[in-house]
Amino acid sequence: MTANIADPSLRRSRHREWDQSLWALVPIKPLAGAKQRLKTCLGADREGFTIAMFEDVLNALADSTVVAHTAVVTADSRLADIAASRGMQVIEETEVRGMNAAIELGIDAIRRLGGHRVVILPGDIPLMTGTEIDGLLHTLEVEQLAGGNSVMGLGASADGRGTNLLCLATGRKFQTRYGPNSYRLHRQGALESQYRPVALHSRTISIDIDLERDLDELISYCLSNPRHQDTESWKFLRDKGLIKHAG
Repeated sequence: MTANIADPSLRRSRHREWDQSLWALVPIKPLAGAKQRLKTCLGADREGFTIAMFEDVLNALADSTVVAHTAVVTADSRLADIAASRGMQVIEETEVRGMNAAIELGIDAIRRLGGHRVVILPGDIPLMTGTEIDGLLHTLEVEQLAGGNSVMGLGASADGRGTNLLCLATGRKFQTRYGPNSYRLHRQGALESQYRPVALHSRTISIDIDLERDLDELISYCLSNPRHQDTESWKFLRDKGLIKHAG
């Protein structure tokens, strides 16, 4: 007999299973080498700004009602302490491995801890909210239940080339390809691995901060959307006198 996913009790049961096994993974580089391309506009403040963005990402994940657990993979003791102080899982790199190797380390650890699905998010998307990540993951869950095939969620960066969200099963081997054109490569890899790629669109999650123009975009967005002025990133920029025309 084929089960009908329209049955509300079955839907709730499967939602609970998805919910309790879903982890977030945040890979983040050591502060010493953080955001070098922002050096001309932030100078020595780039470390503090990196921490502020990281805290915004962790705040959003703590506010999520869908993400059951959060893990941070890093070789930086200060960032590890921030995550640990919030009760989040810290996966320590004994050496700087690069983004893809760090993510593989994180996924392996999450699998051992019983996580069946992981959403990978960078530490420099400060406008993400818990409500928004919940909405995207709910969309992916519906696609999973309706389609019958294992899905992979993909969220692009603002230029459409990078990957700012990647959600996949931990039990299936998948080689992440962060770097130039990672969104296209991840979509191609999903198809090659018999995943069904699902595009998850989010204006705020697409805004990652690597260049001065990204910083300008962040400030412009927050000026137009004042609710994002409660973020640690906005407060940091404001307190450093880096926001112009803020009223």
